[in-house]
Amino acid sequence: MADRVSAHIMIGGVLARFAYPQLIKAIGNDNPAIDWDGTPFSPEDLPTDTPLALMDHDVADGRFEEIEDVFRRHGLHYVRWSGGYPGSFPSVRVIYLGHGEPQLVLTTEEDEQVIPIERIRELGSVEAIEADYRLARMNPPPLILADDDPGDPAISETLHG
Repeated sequence: MADRVSAHIMIGGVLARFAYPQLIKAIGNDNPAIDWDGTPFSPEDLPTDTPLALMDHDVADGRFEEIEDVFRRHGLHYVRWSGGYPGSFPSVRVIYLGHGEPQLVLTTEEDEQVIPIERIRELGSVEAIEADYRLARMNPPPLILADDDPGDPAISETLHG
């Protein structure tokens, strides 16, 4: 059985309407809520001018497996924080910018970045440390549904990075 912890995720970027049902199905399968009180997600909860925020207190291994898979397949930006499980994994913030590999940032249980001395030495300067910190605190852009027209510049940029 997987270790279960609290986690929240914010999603943003441009999603083609043809992929919307995949997103809704993934949300249904992972079963997060729109608030910490457990209010279930409904398609009407899709925001119009902010990132989509979802959360749960009982997330296997601190990951929204199906939701994150849909986001990576469609190039959506997301930021996920998950609490740590003693003896198994630390509290982390995962940043995915819509391409490449997700970046992991160690955090406290209050989602504050922890920078180990090895990372400070690797970064090498106060400016680099501050840039790393800004990246770790970045939130996604609003989540936008776009027409399925592959000629749409927003869709083209999303699909091709």
